Amino acid sequence: MSVAIIGGTGVGQFPLDGTPERVLVSTRWGDAEVVRGVLSGKTVYFLARHGGGHRLPPHRINFRANIAALVELDVKAVFATTAVGSLRVDWGPGTLVVLDDLIDFCLTRTGKTFFDETPVHTDMTRPYSEPLRQALLAAQEDVREGGTYLCADGPRYETAAEVRLFASWGAHVVGMTGIPEATLAREAGLHYAGISLVTNLGAGIGEGEISHTGVEAVMAETGVRLRRLLIGAIARLDTEGLPLIGSGSALVL
Repeated sequence: MSVAIIGGTGVGQFPLDGTPERVLVSTRWGDAEVVRGVLSGKTVYFLARHGGGHRLPPHRINFRANIAALVELDVKAVFATTAVGSLRVDWGPGTLVVLDDLIDFCLTRTGKTFFDETPVHTDMTRPYSEPLRQALLAAQEDVREGGTYLCADGPRYETAAEVRLFASWGAHVVGMTGIPEATLAREAGLHYAGISLVTNLGAGIGEGEISHTGVEAVMAETGVRLRRLLIGAIARLDTEGLPLIGSGSALVL
């Protein structure tokens, strides 16, 4: 059983054993491209959810193909990184958050379930895998333990009024890609953990406007810590000992 990393973290920046290999996987939901390598003695698949060159906006990502491809590759555990805006003034840019809950505020997004025609109701009481969360926390990086991720459709950033509303609901960070990725992973029987990197304070909390250039700059600055966190977690994770979770992969392929 293998591990996957989803996000924008470049495969070339990890200390892999040997040369990575590109793999194209065809699923009933479409094709997905991943990169296979060996990290900390484990086979790891790297999936860039926005595609090569960051070409896909959040609402155009084929989340079902991505998750189904990982199932096809016998992945059991998924570490997913997301760039987020903070709804807390004390969680500034550069903060890493090991998430423990989420809110789905995607109002127009399609492809949010593998079960369009079948009445399957998946439990999401704890949307992020506890064994994976503990592996992240054991890596002993400077992280915030626990946080609620709210996912909005995007691709625009939130208004100041929306930020105030989301914070009043109990959300701590806001992003555009964590849904339906997390729920599809649970439906598919994958252990999934979310790690959010705060790139900016939410609208109305910080000073000035939010720019994509500024977001990218913070991601680059924090990349070393994020990669170190992922490497440490993967080294500590016992994929063979993970319990069954979710509805099961046989239903999505």
